[in-house]
Amino acid sequence: MDGTIELEHVKDVIYVGRLVQSQTDSTVGLFNVVNAGKSAIRLPVKLGRSSVSTIEIVAGLQVGDRVILSVKGS
Repeated sequence: MDGTIELEHVKDVIYVGRLVQSQTDSTVGLFNVVNAGKSAIRLPVKLGRSSVSTIEIVAGLQVGDRVILSVKGS
């Protein structure tokens, strides 16, 4: 049997995939993709609650913003 235990359910939350070194209630610099993907600008982003795979965005990004979470090496 598989199951999911839901500890909390929140509405209207912006979230992204969890960053490797992200911590709850901290501020990090994330690159927001702009100019139709031609460039990115670094923004301070306030993080909130986190789960195993996602982290809440409290401030610094808007719905629909695209951010760079990781970069592949060559």
